[in-house]
Amino acid sequence: MLFKRLIPVEEAQNILISHTRRITDVEEVELDNALNRVAASDIYAEVNVPNFDRATLDGYAIIAEDVYNASEGNPVRLLLKGYIKAGTYPRNCLSHNEAFRVDTGAPLPKGANTVVPIEYTSEEGGYVLVFRRVPPWANIQWAGEDIARGEIIVQRGTIITPRHVGALAGTGYHKVKVVRKPRVAVFSIGDELITTGSELSPGKIYDINIHTIASLVRENFGEPVILGIARDSPDSILEKLEAGLKIADIVVSTGGSSVGQADFVRMAAENLGAEILFHGVMSKPGKPVFGSKIGDKLYIGLPGNPTSAIVSFMLYVRQVILKMLGVIPIQRLPAKVKLRRREYGEKGRRLYKAAAIKRLSNEFLYESLPASSESISTLSKADAYFIIGEDVEFLDAGTQLDLTPFDANSQPADIFIIGEFSPAILRTIFSTLGDRYAIRYIKRSHEATIMAIKDGIADIAILRSELEGSIKVIRELAIAGDKSKGDVVTALKDIEGVEITLVGSHHSAILRYLNNLAAAVVAPKEFLELYGIKDYSIIGYENIFVYVSGDLKEIVKDAIEKLGNI
Repeated sequence: MLFKRLIPVEEAQNILISHTRRITDVEEVELDNALNRVAASDIYAEVNVPNFDRATLDGYAIIAEDVYNASEGNPVRLLLKGYIKAGTYPRNCLSHNEAFRVDTGAPLPKGANTVVPIEYTSEEGGYVLVFRRVPPWANIQWAGEDIARGEIIVQRGTIITPRHVGALAGTGYHKVKVVRKPRVAVFSIGDELITTGSELSPGKIYDINIHTIASLVRENFGEPVILGIARDSPDSILEKLEAGLKIADIVVSTGGSSVGQADFVRMAAENLGAEILFHGVMSKPGKPVFGSKIGDKLYIGLPGNPTSAIVSFMLYVRQVILKMLGVIPIQRLPAKVKLRRREYGEKGRRLYKAAAIKRLSNEFLYESLPASSESISTLSKADAYFIIGEDVEFLDAGTQLDLTPFDANSQPADIFIIGEFSPAILRTIFSTLGDRYAIRYIKRSHEATIMAIKDGIADIAILRSELEGSIKVIRELAIAGDKSKGDVVTALKDIEGVEITLVGSHHSAILRYLNNLAAAVVAPKEFLELYGIKDYSIIGYENIFVYVSGDLKEIVKDAIEKLGNI
């Protein structure tokens, strides 16, 4: 008997999902064709962004110590050595009491450790007058500060958005590996149906569903295979069904909802040895949905009423397509966000503050990201934004603001990793947890990481100092090159050498060494190996610590302990 037992919507969804076969086929596509495709594997940055130390504003590259006494009444006079434009790479060396004019985005000459803004200066007869002191490392974006070599850009299962495309382009990718689109064979059932473009005669109607369902397949990351119209007979339905099973991953029909037609649908499926999963759901619209499995493929029969067909597609077929692709769960973000800490605005300018979103049970938490115009990673890691008005200096914790998602298909994180960058630790965590959780890594200072732990935002934190309950990891320090032939460049402040040049990132130090701007480099071994440097000597170690909250601790601890020293 038709609709002998109606089942709940959730039960029907779970039945179909449990019988869905994941697609393992991988395609490599051009970056410009990667939009809305699903990443087949974790994609890591193979270069830094930026790939050199650069000025973040127009000004002069100088040595900060030279202008410590600068003031409006007592400007410091520096010899102007030249002009470095964006897009060039200087081999010049800056000495004390000298300056180079630099554009925004221009690389810094060797020896410079700060950039003084152009508005604090005046040129005069081949010299630069500096009217204000500037601290060391000001107005510099260090190599790898935005995206670091070895940092994950896109987690597998992510639907690639324009923001991901930008990050991939910024790190040099011109092709990416994506999951093959599920092929969804679509046909309609009904003697009354004719194709669009045909002459409409009495008693006939145009086939709407073949076009709406095919469009829905495309919109939901699948590839429709249009089979056309089957007549109200078991043989005609069987013919379409057989054709679909040969060329597609899943077959979907619309129509055949009346008692006699439903018998035809069932008969055709059973003639092919189908396992009937259900027939009839507690839903209005969408009651007469038919679910079956033929071999290792699903056949889903949807109602013929256009509204019922569309609703039923979204409830059942969409979920199957997403499961076939291995998509990280898509979730609707809340309309508002409650600030968990004071957020500062930009006086005189409206601030669009990007935020990474994490779902915790039925609650959504956020971590605001830097409002930096030159940053690619800010948007690639963000899910939404909120606005702080141009007349607002700051908003206190507890303030509610509208939250605007960047994407219609939001994929918020399950886990936030916050803190120090360690390629080995991050790869271990992603390989251990990546199949079960959506993970977002956000680089933060030690102080900001501690705050994220206290606020309950950080599920996993990588720290430079020990926190109660954290896991200790020994990171080996190494030297590459010959320090007897010149200066040693490093981002480590407590290293002794012949002549130490201190820079703001390990990537900066290594790139200077590789570009023959330093005789030797001292950095963690894991960073040297990231660049393929194999000729090094271990000179010491440092401790870093991994804090893990909740149920993840034992899983992560076991994985990290297997790493040993890094």
